[in-house]
Amino acid sequence: MSCRALASAPAVAPPAASASSRRRASRVSSRGAAVVVRAGAPSDDAPDAVVPRSSSPASSSLAVRSFAAATSVALALGAAPAGVVVAPLLLFPTPPALAIPQTSECATNSCDDNDYSGKDLTDQFYTKGSLKRANFSGANLSGVTLFGADLTEANFTGADLTNANIGQCNLTGTVFTDANLSGAIVSGANMDDVGAIDGSDWTDVIVRKDVNDKLCAKQPKGVNAATGNPTAMTLFCD
Repeated sequence: MSCRALASAPAVAPPAASASSRRRASRVSSRGAAVVVRAGAPSDDAPDAVVPRSSSPASSSLAVRSFAAATSVALALGAAPAGVVVAPLLLFPTPPALAIPQTSECATNSCDDNDYSGKDLTDQFYTKGSLKRANFSGANLSGVTLFGADLTEANFTGADLTNANIGQCNLTGTVFTDANLSGAIVSGANMDDVGAIDGSDWTDVIVRKDVNDKLCAKQPKGVNAATGNPTAMTLFCD
């Protein structure tokens, strides 16, 4: 073929991306934070590619590997001419938000006088429920939320209430004998006339001074069976 024939030959367009190539690109693009790449030949006035920064070597390495993969896919598809931005590619998916329950079954239908004694209730919640005189003796309520519940004269004798949320609850006459309340949340609870507390453990429970003074005025006795801590000591009673 002569030089004149070569010069007059029409330019060949890059092949269109196949369906399988598009599917591969789709899979790559489902992975997290934005990555900006350019397909085609570089030029002096073309913007630089952008790789997300990270404070840790491990995540930086992941970003670089993902950027390289994204670049390869974009070039393999031949879908973008030089200087055209291909974005965004998601590299780090955002975890779903966990909703905090605003109410509970016991708020809709009264659970007054219910017997929960000895049960494992760690997968339950009683937000704003009516649980007057409910029997929770020996029950496992570790980490359970009872926020805003009416626990008037409820019985928590020997119950595990570690890290439970009983904030803003009505605790009038509520019995905590031998209960383990270590780390429980009690902020805003009505504790003006709490029931028996002998043998309970209040370690790491944040209580207002005036409420703490009322609890100590009961002259609590006994040692918690689960932790071995004297009740008076966990309340810092003199």
